[in-house]
Order: sequence, then structure tokens, then C-alpha cells
Amino acid sequence: MPFNLTSQNNALKSGTGGGIAGAITHIGVHTLTDPGTGANASAGEVSGGSPAYARQAVAWGTPGTPGPGQVSNTGALTFDIPAGSTVGFLTFWNAATGNSNNYLGYAPINGTVKGFFSVDTTLANDALLSVAHGLADGDRVQLFNTFAESLPTGLTEGALYYVVNSTANSFKVSTTSGGAPVDITALGGGEGFFQKIVPEVYASQGQLTVAAGAIVLDATGI
Repeated sequence: MPFNLTSQNNALKSGTGGGIAGAITHIGVHTLTDPGTGANASAGEVSGGSPAYARQAVAWGTPGTPGPGQVSNTGALTFDIPAGSTVGFLTFWNAATGNSNNYLGYAPINGTVKGFFSVDTTLANDALLSVAHGLADGDRVQLFNTFAESLPTGLTEGALYYVVNSTANSFKVSTTSGGAPVDITALGGGEGFFQKIVPEVYASQGQLTVAAGAIVLDATGI
């Protein structure tokens, strides 16, 4: 049941009477632990450091920018990240602190490669099929279901996998770098969505800057 562009833009409005963008008031940073999609985020938000890490308030532009059914942040966000941190996700909140029914979702920090996949129906080779997917062996990916269907049996939604045995139009996933492919034992929904994750490692205290326009909330799929 798709919504038209007017409904999509309304879903993204910020300010009084707003939608998704109106609810997301702060952005946080998470480690490589999957933040999850529950009412509260999984443990793993960055903490500590000097200067200390803190969530940053975010302002959103007018729906329809950068594209139809989309809205993006209007200003850059800078986070202080403590030494020894490996980060992978931006988290969405409607409060500056706390984790009790104020968590609204997440996105990868460096996730420009993404797309849909299907599964070889023979289940013979554990391959995920996706034309010109853009992934390479050793890349980190998360897999998600689509339209409330279940992922093929053997795959776990939100888990971080390593890409193995990639070809131009297919790839497999492993729980370890260069390891054996995950055994897919049943089709489930037979398809899903993949998102590349590029972790950032901070051996010493540093800063993560998210440029204006880099966070795009997209309602075109609803």
C-alpha cells in the first residue's frame, strides 16, 4: 500500500504537528553493537572521554530535499569520541540523555552501499543474489527483512556479517572474516535488504563530524 508524495512529505515534517523528523531531536553515536529496533536501544552507545561524548541536537530541513519524500539535517554535527572506541552507527533520539522509550532507530555512519537481495531457491550454495551489488570480500554488512517478511533461515536480522565469495552479482556472508559461508537452510521470505557498514576506529580521543545533509530520512518506501 504505497503513499503518495504528499503523504510521504507529511510523514517527515518537523516542528509542531510534525512526523518522523519532528520526533527525532537528537543524534547519538553507537559502537559496532547493533542498536536494534526495540523501544530502547541495545547497550553500546558511546560514553566517556575528555571532552566527554554527548548526543547532539539536530535540525531538519523542508521535506522534499534532497529529493522527493526525503528530508536531511541542515547543520553539521560534531561528536567527541573517546580513545579505544570503534563506532559504526548513528542513533536517533527524542531526548538528549536516557534510554527509556526515547529511542527511535539508527543508520550506519558510512553506509552508501546498499540494496536488495534474493536467495538462490535451490539453497545449494548459500548465495545472496543482487545485480551489481558493489560489495567486496571482507566488507561488513547488515541484513534486514523487507515488508515484514522473514529472512531466509540461517540469517539473523541486524547481525554484522563479513562478505565472502563475492562475484559481480552475488555474495555470501560469514560470521568471521574469510570464514565459511552461513548455511541457508530455508527460504523464509526469500529476499531482504543489505546495508554496508564501514566502522571508524579511534585509537586516541577524536571527533566524528557528520556533514550537513549527510543524514537523509527517506519515506519513499512507505
